[in-house]
Order: sequence, then structure tokens, then C-alpha cells
Amino acid sequence: MVLIETLAAVRYPQRQQTDLVAPPYDVLSAADKAHLLNRNPHNIVAVDLPHVPPKGAGPTEAYKAAGQTLHDWIAERILHQDAQPGLYPYQQIYRHDGVTYRRRGLFCRVQLEEFGPESAIHPHEQTFSGPKEDRLLLMRATAANLSPVFGLFDDAANDVTQTLFAAIENRPPMATATLPTQDGVDTVLSELWVVTDDAVIAAVRQLLRHKHLYIADGHHRYSTCLTYRRELSDQAGGHLPPSHPANYALFVLIAMQDPGLIVLPTHRVVAHLNGFSLTKFLAAAGSMLKALPIRFGKDQLADLERKLPGYGPHAMGIYDPHAKEAMVVLPTSPDPLAQFPKDLQLAGKSAAWRQLDVAILQHLVFDKIVAPTFAEGKTLQWAFPHEAQEVGQLCAAGQFQAGFLLQPTPLAAVRELCTAGELMPQKSTFFYPKLATGMVLNLLDKT
Repeated sequence: MVLIETLAAVRYPQRQQTDLVAPPYDVLSAADKAHLLNRNPHNIVAVDLPHVPPKGAGPTEAYKAAGQTLHDWIAERILHQDAQPGLYPYQQIYRHDGVTYRRRGLFCRVQLEEFGPESAIHPHEQTFSGPKEDRLLLMRATAANLSPVFGLFDDAANDVTQTLFAAIENRPPMATATLPTQDGVDTVLSELWVVTDDAVIAAVRQLLRHKHLYIADGHHRYSTCLTYRRELSDQAGGHLPPSHPANYALFVLIAMQDPGLIVLPTHRVVAHLNGFSLTKFLAAAGSMLKALPIRFGKDQLADLERKLPGYGPHAMGIYDPHAKEAMVVLPTSPDPLAQFPKDLQLAGKSAAWRQLDVAILQHLVFDKIVAPTFAEGKTLQWAFPHEAQEVGQLCAAGQFQAGFLLQPTPLAAVRELCTAGELMPQKSTFFYPKLATGMVLNLLDKT
């Protein structure tokens, strides 16, 4: 059972917030942070990104300063808290591959649940420990949710979104912001409203009550909320009052059937390879893979990415930066990982999990072909570009010796595996575009 609650958001009072909000912390570099603060010293990154890169714990002073900055901004009314709690409809308008999309959802608080078979909140992929340490230190210092968890729910009739957005029809947004896409070639418009009507709020809560939530992005943030709640509960003698705000996490909830929701692939580039070539790769693959009689040049990788689904299930692109060309390969078996029954990493994995392209890439292509043939005992190192052209660019820089392009993970697979309690490999999905950080903040030390 999913319990959502309203919040009195802490937010910037300006309607135009382009210079104040930011992309999520985990896609920003030190140069990105400096650029944002140069445009406006009150940009949310001053609080949300105290330590760069946020892949592990930083110095204590950085988090302490972030907490003080948040406190000062609230005291100085740079940020203010809305007087009345509500639900916050949220819309993003963006373009991808020549098509304009409108993705709609809502900011709200969701009652925390520990992961498990009885939970209605499900993670969908594995996480890293370092970012959780960073986020926990920041949450302790700020006592706030600075950016939302991105949650999905099943709603074939789109009742939740229609009910909520009908309540704001013809109302201009109270806040807007335009941020660049991750590749920097386009922009995403974010728009925010608030609904305080008790009848609408009750209807939305009831519609969501018996749903399951699937975490699309923000696994580290959600896990941090669970840890933070346990810490406060321990400090309170093992019992945190049900009304305490730390029992909730800030979410943006979006229906899986929303017409503006798209999932893009996360590709891989690999380092620590010696002598990689397409010819040697195919020879090492033997009967496990077959190559299609087609080649793509370095400047055609985006075209390869678009065409991959048409080549069939599990078709993937392999890029050789030395030859500056890529080929398309497919497994020869419909269940390619079933042929490794003695592989302990695959023990207990369901047939649905074995059908994930990211699982086939890791456990067939990397573990059985690439590492034994080209790594020479070294540990493979990856990077995870989202754009096809990034694969060529990263390989051209010299650190990576091969690129691997994938198809998007289907939403149906996310739902099926989450419900079954199975975690996907890391970087299995890319829900595009990212949510904006800074339009809605949620305090965890006030009721």
C-alpha cells in the first residue's frame, strides 16, 4: 500500500528559476558547478553538491557549510516555505530525435517502506556504496530532501495525472525553468503548479493507494532516507512518531503510461583492453554470436543506435575505435545465458532477468569474450555514455579501446523484475530527461 502525503514545499519564490535550479547532482562536474554558481550564487548546487565528484564521502566541512547555507537562505527568504501544504503538479517539455514530448507527474511525499517482498516500493537496479555515503552526510547536515526520487507507477487509464492536471487547467505555472539536456544540444522546460484542494488531493491519494512504486532514478537518495530514518529512530529510543517528516521521502511520481515517458539506453565504453578488433572479437565469440553483414562508420553511430531494435532482440553494436567502424551482433541462442549453468553470478536468475540486454552484455560479451581475450588479467573499466556519439568521442580520447551500444530496456521488464524482487545490473536504464533539482525541497526536521 502506497501512502502519499502533501508537503509545504521550500522553494525559490521567483517564477523564472532557470538560473537557480540545476540538473541532478550525479551528472554534474566541478566545472558544471562553477558555471551554475557563476550565473547565480544562489543556485541550488551550492547546497546539493558540496563535494565533487559525489561518488564518495567528502570533507566534513563541506557538508557543514551546505547545511549552513540552506539555513541562511531560508532565514534570508532566498528560499521560502509555502504556507499551505499541497501536491505539486510537474511538467517537462522536451525534444528527442525530432519529436516533442510532454512528461507529466507530481511532487509529493511518499511514506518510506523498507525493501522486501511485502513492500509496495521497489528498486530496479543495483547501487554503489560511495554515493550513499555522500548523500547521507548531506542529509544529516541539511535535514532536507534536496532533490526528489523519481518513481513510476502503473496507470493504464492515466487517471492520476488527468485528475491532478484537470485541477490546474488554464492556470499558468507558478515556477518555470529551462535547463540544457545532458548532451547540451537542446533544452528541457520544467513547469510547476500547486494543488491545495482537499477533494482533489483525496482523490489522487486514493488512486495511488493500491499502486506499486518502482524507483526509476534516485536509488541512492531513497536508501539514504531509509538510513536517516533509522538513525533518528535510534536516537528517539527506537520509535519515531508516525507524523515525523523523516518517515517520508520527496518523490516525483509519473505514470508508466504517460505519453511523455521514454527510456533511452545506457551504452558502455571499456578500458584496459589490448589488441581489440572486430575480427578478433568475432573469432573469440565463436558460435555464441553472429554478426550482420553491415558496418557503420564513427559518424554513423547514432544511426546504428536508432536501427538496433529493427535488427531483433538483443542486437547490439560493437565499435572498434582503431578501425573507426562498428558492427551489429546478435546472440545465436534465444536464451544466451542459460548455457552457463555453473556461473555462480547467474545462479538463481530468472528467465526474464536473463533476457536483459545489459545482463547479456555483462555476462556473455564481457565475462566470456572480452575479458578472457583482451584484458590480459587486468580488471575491465567502464564508462556509461548515454548518447551514441559519446561512444565515439570517448574512444577517440584514447582511454577506452572499445564501445558497446545497446537497445533501451523495456518498461515492462522494469515492472516485472521489480515486482519479482530482482535487481537489474547497474546502469540498466536511462529515464530521459533528468528531473530538475531545486524547484521543490522538503524539510525533514519540521512537521
